Amino acid sequence: MFDCFHTSLLATLPIEEWIHSSPVQQWIVGILLIFIFVSFVKEWLPVEITALSATGLLMVFGILNTKQVLSSFGNSGPLTVVCMFILSASLEKTGLIADLSKIFNRVSKGREIYALVVITLGAFAVSPFVNNTPVVVILMPVVLSFCREHEIAPSKLLIPLSFATILGGTCTVVGTSTNVVVLGQVQKLGYDAIKMFTLAPMGLLYAAFGLIYLWTIGRKLLPNRETLSTLLPQGSQKDFLLQMRIIKDSPFIGESPLELIRRELSGMKIVEVRRKGVTLQEELPNIQLLEGDRVLVLCGTRKIAQAREAKGVDLGWDETRGLEALEQRDVLIVEGMVDIDSEFAGHTLTELKFRQRFNVLVLAIHRHGKNITQNIGQSTRLNEGDTLLLEGPEDGMDRILKKRRLIPLSRRSAELHNRHKRGWAITAMGIFILFGLLGSFDKYGAFFSFFSQFDPFYLSFIAALLVVITGCIKPREAYRSVDWGIIFLILGMLCIGDAMSQTGLARTIAETVVSTVGPFGPVFMLSALYLLCSILTEMVSNNAVAAVMAPLAYEMAVKFGVDPMPFIMAVMFGASASFSTPIGYQTNTYVYNAGGYKFSDFLRVGLPLNIALWILFTLTAPFFFPFH
Repeated sequence: MFDCFHTSLLATLPIEEWIHSSPVQQWIVGILLIFIFVSFVKEWLPVEITALSATGLLMVFGILNTKQVLSSFGNSGPLTVVCMFILSASLEKTGLIADLSKIFNRVSKGREIYALVVITLGAFAVSPFVNNTPVVVILMPVVLSFCREHEIAPSKLLIPLSFATILGGTCTVVGTSTNVVVLGQVQKLGYDAIKMFTLAPMGLLYAAFGLIYLWTIGRKLLPNRETLSTLLPQGSQKDFLLQMRIIKDSPFIGESPLELIRRELSGMKIVEVRRKGVTLQEELPNIQLLEGDRVLVLCGTRKIAQAREAKGVDLGWDETRGLEALEQRDVLIVEGMVDIDSEFAGHTLTELKFRQRFNVLVLAIHRHGKNITQNIGQSTRLNEGDTLLLEGPEDGMDRILKKRRLIPLSRRSAELHNRHKRGWAITAMGIFILFGLLGSFDKYGAFFSFFSQFDPFYLSFIAALLVVITGCIKPREAYRSVDWGIIFLILGMLCIGDAMSQTGLARTIAETVVSTVGPFGPVFMLSALYLLCSILTEMVSNNAVAAVMAPLAYEMAVKFGVDPMPFIMAVMFGASASFSTPIGYQTNTYVYNAGGYKFSDFLRVGLPLNIALWILFTLTAPFFFPFH
């Protein structure tokens, strides 16, 4: 694959000149690529750190200099993704996306098939212009609430929700960060024929096929899976928190709170112990109760009624038992999912002092299709994507949810929408879509050519700036809305792609591939390229696949002597086609545990879709994107 050089050459060339020789640099970049992909699969480091570390090594070896790295950091691709995150957040803050839930509940009429069609069409309609992740995060609680109310398994709707956002994202250049990364890579190579809606004709056919599959064959393959909602006992939402004070001469002075539970509060749960207004941070078995300590316990409605009936007092115990009722508050049952960047990930509940910090109990954890209800305090470390069943007061829930420690699945955190600003958000999005659409018809006259000068970054930047200036979203909220891990991953991988082009590695691989499969023709190569991207994106980040494969696709088209457009499209569509695993695409990861799925569920539902879309692309792409 690579040029050969003689051993004698090594003896005559200075080491610096040898390292900077083209064959050696190609080998360095090739080995680095293998290391990157292995690191992504093995998860040795966060993916963005792996990508940036590889960029650092390229600078150390002299393959990229400061100017070249900074040129990748100034690429319009990641900047466009930043703007799209902000624009998506403005639609969320003004309540436009949340309004989808009202439409969903009104139109679905409690029927599973109606709900399936409505939720997938709604997600598909939004996804070409809004980042996929907030769409799924906002609609998951809506779907779960609907399923609880109508006794429908959430597993029947959540995979279709995720798949619909992926399909919708293929319809525009900005519909997914994958497409933006490819756009940035080929623009660096001097190819600028891709407009906002260049993908739309193929994308609409692609998405229509996928949606019909989900409504028919895929619907029958979806499982009925248990979720944490099935653990909710009847009437559990009517539990109370009772605060009781240890009085003088109480028999529990010097005893552990667990002894109190065993002897007098059977069936109740201790949330916290306060001493002189301060919550004790020790574990319950290590606490010795003192006079004046206040014990906060979780008590079901029946227990309260029984206590009142036995003692003849209102929600209390008489003092002969050594307890006195002081406080009563309603508690909530909430499902929440550990976010990808949550501080909870990697820690046990004991390490987090969960009960002491939030006055909230974790009743169960759902992971990989199983509910964990025993020994979850010290032995079970929380992972990204775990679903927790929580019980506790509203203020404790808000402290957890507002800082995005968990994504709420059964209850949204208290948050006001700037509905009076929605007109500005609609205006910004309207300009973004309209100008992009008109610019896609630049071949049909001067009027459309005028709009073709507004590339995706130009439009997304103006739209994002407009929603911030008009107050649809505050500057601090705009900064927080950006997933900086994705941005740095894209930046790092753009540098890798640049190194592949600079060293000639992309050209060398392309020449080797074309010389090997050339007799089969460009259609065969196009199909193989799509399939390779689709397989890789199931194992590693779709953005990483896009950044690496885009330069290869361009070079392959040049070597075949055909228009690069169909090969670039193969990378865009193939790198987004993540349906067979829950790890290839972020939205799949989000619905994985929330829907109670097993890994095999994605394989059973998604693999036929992957194969069908591969065949569809192979047969139709040459018509939408001719080779000449």
